[in-house]
Amino acid sequence: MVFKHPKIYQKLKKQNLIPVSYVDDDGQPTIAYPFNPNGSPDGVAALCSQDGRHLAIMPHPERSFLPWQCPWMPYEYHHQWDVSPWFKMFQNAFHWCIQH
Repeated sequence: MVFKHPKIYQKLKKQNLIPVSYVDDDGQPTIAYPFNPNGSPDGVAALCSQDGRHLAIMPHPERSFLPWQCPWMPYEYHHQWDVSPWFKMFQNAFHWCIQH
């Protein structure tokens, strides 16, 4: 992700409109590949509107919420899990919508 001007990025960050970040194995935001495939600053992976109702996200979790869609997942998990860990994000979004 590239911001046209650093002030735009700073404003988004200050307003807490960056809800998802690429992180490393220690859970820290990163610009390093392969953790962050596009090198976005501070690991920015998504932006949301001020009211939280609109989300633009890069990782495309909708493409990997079922275990068989995850080639990186150990094969034995494909049979142990009904859904992948990405599904939690959809559950969280649903619960947020119910609350707001």
